[in-house]
Amino acid sequence: MNPFPIDAYAYSNRLRFIHPGEKILFAALTIALCLTFRSPVVSAGALLVVAGALWRLAGIGPGVFWYFVRVPLGFIIAGVLTVAVVTLPPGAPNALVSVPLGALRVGITSGSLAQAVRILSASLGSVGATLFLALTTPMTDITDQLRRWHVPVLFTELMVLVYRFTFVLLETAHTMHLAQEARLGYSTMRRSLRSMSMLISNLYLRANARAAALFTGLSARGYDGELRVLLERPSWAWSHLVAIGAAELLLLVAGVAARAGGWL
Repeated sequence: MNPFPIDAYAYSNRLRFIHPGEKILFAALTIALCLTFRSPVVSAGALLVVAGALWRLAGIGPGVFWYFVRVPLGFIIAGVLTVAVVTLPPGAPNALVSVPLGALRVGITSGSLAQAVRILSASLGSVGATLFLALTTPMTDITDQLRRWHVPVLFTELMVLVYRFTFVLLETAHTMHLAQEARLGYSTMRRSLRSMSMLISNLYLRANARAAALFTGLSARGYDGELRVLLERPSWAWSHLVAIGAAELLLLVAGVAARAGGWL
């Protein structure tokens, strides 16, 4: 069982047969606006638009969206904390929080906090837009669209293989963890540490063996460096493009208003 079944949602959602170019356009424009403004207002608006589109249009509930966003959110928060907490000069008057650390003094200033909030906003909005694309569009549709846009074949094939082998790694780790739990490997702290160390030490070997078997299977079926699949190619819809333009215009206006008003 895959602990992160993105493919299952990508193939079964109600936006599955919408033109992939439209979904790529929506995700790319949303990411561009989030990175341009780096504002909590734009980020919150982007997350609301993305979550609403997933829920109302794709049939993917907010709980599923949160399930997938919580993992990158942890990495984002860890990175943002290193930006918010800075070394302070002696007697820094603008420090919101300060703590002595040996001969140094570390803390949070208004400037570092504002920068951390901007980075957090841009990252969250971008992750939300990326997850929208991943949860509504299979990888084969994305790579097919990139080929039609004349992206080099080597790049698209690496995307497919890395995507597939990432889930091979996750599925192998999940299977090993379930086997350890069935043998009460996590019943105590000592057993948990021992089981986790065994899992980490054997994970690469198991995943590498599965990846090698997968590549052998592809080679036996005539794999020559390019995966070819039969796909339905829907046409672009003007109504969808108008809806995308309206959503992006709303985010643009929110970003301009936030910047003009001096908000973060």
